[in-house]
Amino acid sequence: MLINLKTTAVVPADKKQLSKRTTKARKWTSRIVAFAGGLLTGLSVTLGFPSFMCGAAASLAGDYSPSVFLGTLLAFLLNRGLEAGIVQICSVLVITAIHFIDPFEDRREEPVYRSLVVSGVLMLFSCVVTAAMPSDLYLASMRMINSLLAGCTVFITMSVRDNAKHSGVFDLTGMNGMFAGMFFIMVVSIFASVNIFTLNPGRTLGAFILLQASRRYRSFGGAVIGALTACGVLVSDPSLARNTLLLATAGLICGVFVRFGRLAAVMSFLMTSLISLVAVGVNGDTYHMFADIVTGSLLFLIIPADKIKRFGKRISGFRSTPELIGHTTAARLSMAGRTLGEIRRRLDMVTVTMDRNTASRTASSEVKRCVCTDCPSYRLCFEKNESTESAFDSLQNILDCGDTVTDEQVRQKVCCCDRPRLLAEAFNDLERHILRDKAENIRIRELRTMLTDQLLSMEDILSDLSYRSSRVQSIDTGLSESVREQLAVMGYKGAKVCVYIDEDLCRKADAFIKGGFSGDVARLTAAVSSILDCDMALPDITGENGITRISFSELPLFTAEAAVFSASASGEYSGDTCDIFDVGGSEKYILLSDGMGTGKRARLDSSFTVSLSRKLLTSGLSLTTVHRLVSSMLRVKGWEESFATMDILHLDLCGGRASLLKAGAVNSRLCRDGAVVPLGDTSFPAGILSDCPPNKSEIKLFDGDIIIMNSDGADEDSAQLIAQTAAEANDCDITELVNRLGSIVLDRRQGAKADDLTIIAVRIGMRKD
Repeated sequence: MLINLKTTAVVPADKKQLSKRTTKARKWTSRIVAFAGGLLTGLSVTLGFPSFMCGAAASLAGDYSPSVFLGTLLAFLLNRGLEAGIVQICSVLVITAIHFIDPFEDRREEPVYRSLVVSGVLMLFSCVVTAAMPSDLYLASMRMINSLLAGCTVFITMSVRDNAKHSGVFDLTGMNGMFAGMFFIMVVSIFASVNIFTLNPGRTLGAFILLQASRRYRSFGGAVIGALTACGVLVSDPSLARNTLLLATAGLICGVFVRFGRLAAVMSFLMTSLISLVAVGVNGDTYHMFADIVTGSLLFLIIPADKIKRFGKRISGFRSTPELIGHTTAARLSMAGRTLGEIRRRLDMVTVTMDRNTASRTASSEVKRCVCTDCPSYRLCFEKNESTESAFDSLQNILDCGDTVTDEQVRQKVCCCDRPRLLAEAFNDLERHILRDKAENIRIRELRTMLTDQLLSMEDILSDLSYRSSRVQSIDTGLSESVREQLAVMGYKGAKVCVYIDEDLCRKADAFIKGGFSGDVARLTAAVSSILDCDMALPDITGENGITRISFSELPLFTAEAAVFSASASGEYSGDTCDIFDVGGSEKYILLSDGMGTGKRARLDSSFTVSLSRKLLTSGLSLTTVHRLVSSMLRVKGWEESFATMDILHLDLCGGRASLLKAGAVNSRLCRDGAVVPLGDTSFPAGILSDCPPNKSEIKLFDGDIIIMNSDGADEDSAQLIAQTAAEANDCDITELVNRLGSIVLDRRQGAKADDLTIIAVRIGMRKD
């Protein structure tokens, strides 16, 4: 169940219509982007010569290449005239036609083939125009160079795109990194060809990307992007390259100051650039260059860092062999879970078959089959005397009542039988055998049931592990190694570390060390935050069997404040137990359990439920699996009946979601915008039955939401009243609020019906940087 009070429900027909509208909007967006690409590449120049990149844009646009043709046509109409762009316009038109009528369609997605088509078409029209309108050697050679350059651009772009499709994301290492650098040079050269008033978009883009690279890769990234920007400007206009070359030096120095914050990095970048421009000498481009740098720096400061990070994660996230292994592991775990499920279903079939066979066995049928069929008087008794069957049923009824069959009873009921003593002994002996077999079958059935429960639990655990593995979107081995080295510096050598991004684009790091952790947690968190280039929350540290897990998570988008009010009905022991804890910095769990009964026994059951649930949840199991395991443990904990309610609230602070599980617990309540919505439904407590599914629900979180959880010490009216009170509370302190709610319930309830009371209030907020 998904509750979202700020959005209206959408019926399936509307969803289909919405999907059609979304698809249509995407197509129009793609056409607009292709048109803009054609316009921009049509206006671009290479070494002062009209660029052929419009041909590359048409090839890469695919089905939207007609839009590129229109953009290119408009560019030459506005700028140089159709005669100056005859090669480009004709080439784009032919490349567009080839895309739709290509006889070698099966090779269309090969980078080499597409690049050869683009280069070949451009060279062909270049030769035709050169022959028709004789030109000097420089013009002819520039046409050939531009044709090759366009073909190389197509090859590089398609290679990068194919790698991204194959691996899911783009990796800035190896040949991909080299291709990315070449692609960046071409993009800068295209943007540098178009001036907007006094600004050069190519250099502005280069300054912006330089600051981003310095933030992520420090001095190395700044120097590399600065050099690549200079190359891109050089390709477009060599006269601007003199001043642009200083970006490499400015990026190198800027990377040193990144650790002091974004503003410090920008100020160092501006000061270094200004000093370099003065040192080179003031010329006609000096002020324009500084304006480009200032504009790029302002963009860097204005655009929120989290937006840039999320965009960067989507475009250039991590991908490596460990990630592929992780996805393979998830698939194998899922397959193992399905195998266990099949074994469990076959065991159930065996159990049903054996129960059916045992139920059909009776002493009367066994006597007839084993004793009477060998008797010479069988036909006389059963075929000629119809009362024998009813007589056998009467003797069976005697056994069913717990008595034994005597010789006299056989003589009275089965008059035709000439061996009453033997028949009576057979009835009694076979009944004892059948009862013994039934008792053994019950024992074996219980063992099979326990085995089935274990297989089902193992199946759920494997499913949970598979889900956890599949949530990992990307892994960065380089950052993992850096965190491992930091732990080694702090004295924890041999640590196993994994830095990854989950499906919510939240950066996380898990480290496993031998022994306990006794170092400075704040210092370690600051070091990991610096390495991962994002603010990390304090880690969740857990230990088991000599191995300690240190789990870091990026500071989540949401925050959650929780407070508890508790009151015992007897004044001594409360049957309610609660616990609030964080996992990994981005997940929060609130547990509440009410043991059945009162006093120490109820307290024991509820505390056992909460403590076991916490251990299972911190190990990574899902709410459903935890409920199944806890319920199984309660059922076998002792000879006496033992069960307790389970009320679990799981908050995903990165994704902004809340999951609830209730087993015998009363409804919780969501307070949002002054309204109160009940959460949960009827269910049975854990441990009361072997097969008793809990109630589960899920809600979307918003800033200002308050969730109220309470035990049955508050009746329905009181629970609704305190929830309405919480909904109307403004910025009241959460501890003060929960104490006020507890006082309201205590004042309303009657002493004769008093029960242990626990109220938990959770307030959701947006994290403030």
